[in-house]
Amino acid sequence: MPIMKTVFFTLSVLLSALTTVNAQTKQTTLTGKLVMKTGEVFPYKLVFTDSGNVIKGYSLTYNESDETKTAIRGAIDRQMRTLLFKEKDIIYSHSVQTKAYMCLVNASLEYVQDGNGKALRGPITSREADNTSCTPGEIIFNDDKELQNLFSYHEQFDTVISMKKKVKEPAPVATEPTAQETLEQEKVTAGVEKLYEWHSDTVILDIWDGGTVDGDHVTIQFNGKPVLSNYSLVKEKKQLRLPIVGKELNTLMIVADNEGLDPPNTASLILTDGATKYSILAYNNKGNASLIKIKRVK
Repeated sequence: MPIMKTVFFTLSVLLSALTTVNAQTKQTTLTGKLVMKTGEVFPYKLVFTDSGNVIKGYSLTYNESDETKTAIRGAIDRQMRTLLFKEKDIIYSHSVQTKAYMCLVNASLEYVQDGNGKALRGPITSREADNTSCTPGEIIFNDDKELQNLFSYHEQFDTVISMKKKVKEPAPVATEPTAQETLEQEKVTAGVEKLYEWHSDTVILDIWDGGTVDGDHVTIQFNGKPVLSNYSLVKEKKQLRLPIVGKELNTLMIVADNEGLDPPNTASLILTDGATKYSILAYNNKGNASLIKIKRVK
């Protein structure tokens, strides 16, 4: 086989293998304990898969013969090393004698140093549908191997091979406020739109999750065309440069593709018009959208 054909064949096989590996969904298991305010301690396990920063799976409470299995949904931030999740529905349950009033768990966990080393731990808060308070407690996961796997396994698969020549991109425009800027945040939701007069020929948009990263996804449309689809909001800002071409009135729409772990869907934005910046919070229920109108002026 000629050398050139051999090289392309080898690259094709390698790219195919990498695509297969990246397509795999890894299952994660965390084993720990549920410590209740009553002083009782119960075994607690999470089993889930994740896509982006959204996790789905189930929890197991109590010992195996008496366990309760519950569907969970949540969000993981590997950079901040946090895990948020809610128990949504009971799959099956057994009767267990306990002094605690047990409800579906709503947990916010952080990877911290404690007396026994590193642990993923945090408080649980829960209420019944009628707002009846449930016994508070804490979830603790401290299996070092499981935690290392949780926060580092994606690095094994994040390999990208590019056959294209790299093109130098323009440096992103700084979005930090200066002393001359007034960035009072304005809130925009379905039925409440904003209109801005615009002087430059480009809309520079920065978008991120300014609160707790909980798996919110958004789609952004500019003049009716999607420029960012089903994007998972994270702490880091994502910047878009949207040129205004021959239109006096332009529309920017932020669509809520879901509501994440903590409804509603919320997105923080900064719109930059030359030296002027506008701070916006777009919040909506799933399927709704925030509408921003941009009027070009001379």
